[in-house]
Amino acid sequence: MAKKDKKAKSPPVATVIAPQPLERAPKVPVALRFNADLLTQIDAMAQKRGMSRNALISYWCSRALDSE
Repeated sequence: MAKKDKKAKSPPVATVIAPQPLERAPKVPVALRFNADLLTQIDAMAQKRGMSRNALISYWCSRALDSE
């Protein structure tokens, strides 16, 4: 009779694949015109959130397009 191997089986190894960083498309400069009152409100909101004016406007545009 053959002896059975009494080696403890090691648990299966999980392979974790790290997510690839998103490639960012180059940004294209654009000129936008806002009235002074609206621009003041945009700047205040951006400062409150710790964002630049450009980042806030870009964020809002992205959200609006995603919801369409």
